Amino acid sequence: MIDISAITELPFLKLEQMAWYHFLFYGFMFILILRLVVLCSLSLMYTLLKIKDDIKILKKESDTFIPFSIIVPAYNEEVTISSCIESMLNLDYPSYEVIVVDDGSKDKTLNEASKFLMKGVQVIHQENTGKPGAINMGIKNASGDIIITVDADSKLHPKSLKWISRRFSKNQRLGAVAGNVKIDHSRGVLKILQSLEYTTSINLGRKSQSLFHCVMIVPGAIAALKTEALHKAGYFSSDTFAEDFDITMRILQAGYHVEYESRAVAFTQAPESIEDLMKQRRRWNRGITQVLAKYQCMYMNPKYGLAGLVGVPYMWFEQGSCILNFFLLSMLITSAFINLQITSLTIGILIYWGLTILVSIFAELMDPMPSIREIIISPLYLPYNIFLDVISMMAFIEEILNITMKWEKPKREEM
Repeated sequence: MIDISAITELPFLKLEQMAWYHFLFYGFMFILILRLVVLCSLSLMYTLLKIKDDIKILKKESDTFIPFSIIVPAYNEEVTISSCIESMLNLDYPSYEVIVVDDGSKDKTLNEASKFLMKGVQVIHQENTGKPGAINMGIKNASGDIIITVDADSKLHPKSLKWISRRFSKNQRLGAVAGNVKIDHSRGVLKILQSLEYTTSINLGRKSQSLFHCVMIVPGAIAALKTEALHKAGYFSSDTFAEDFDITMRILQAGYHVEYESRAVAFTQAPESIEDLMKQRRRWNRGITQVLAKYQCMYMNPKYGLAGLVGVPYMWFEQGSCILNFFLLSMLITSAFINLQITSLTIGILIYWGLTILVSIFAELMDPMPSIREIIISPLYLPYNIFLDVISMMAFIEEILNITMKWEKPKREEM
């Protein structure tokens, strides 16, 4: 016999399913689109304020040159260390010193670095303690008012220190400045996509945070840290995979401001293979989760100002946005299998995809060094982002399960 009740109830169930799916789908999409709109609006405000500051600088007769100490921690970096040091020696700035800390390298890093002793570079050798320990050794031997940490696979733009100095001169409460990290030799689809990610996702976020004086991560490739703030907040710690995020949180917790300077540029190497990219991003995401767990006391705590009320919640949202992106994709795929009408969902995804392309182009145009290659490849940015979201979710699960992970470096190439 035919079950009449089942037939009569089936259309109702389908309508109910469609309403539920559409509500969640467009709810998640609204949140993600709102995030993009806010980031772009704040980034535009950051750029306009930067132009206003430039006009003021032109009216000044001279700059104040704060003494800097550049610290380069190095472990098995014989391929890149010479190019790195040479870029440090060619900076357009009158008052700085360069300190290279060889952290027990097993290759010729120490020999390569020692070639620059006659040019005034201070080279320190120590037993292997890890990157935080190497930076701390450099800080102890530094004499500058501002510490600049630079990764051994990175090079600085000649005028980077001038822009950083102007930031510190303008704001006495400033404890740290995050520089603008660019991919060196960004050739090949994977590298160009990583470069686009730096320009779009990472730098748009830092511009927005800078308006609130609470940039959450000063990157290891170019991090400027006030020596006074380091003494007050404590040195680098080795108990997480994200020592740069950890030291930033320490400085914010101590009551200092942290800002972003887009014209202080560092050119760094990027993973060349999918395997190396996955290893790097697993470490980044696990490190971010570790640091957020370490500083629970700052969550929504007015005691820490906008860093606690805005900065930390933003970082949690960024970590959780991978879940929203994953649900959007899974709902689109699932709807096809349960025979729902997917036309409107598909249109929604296409709108979001188009918006990500426009945001990428906007981010490039707002950047001091826009790249036509990144603009051309921007249609691939959404699927690339979904790939990164999968890695982020895997890393989060691994951290929850406390799965052991080694610190693995990507392969180096000559700069």
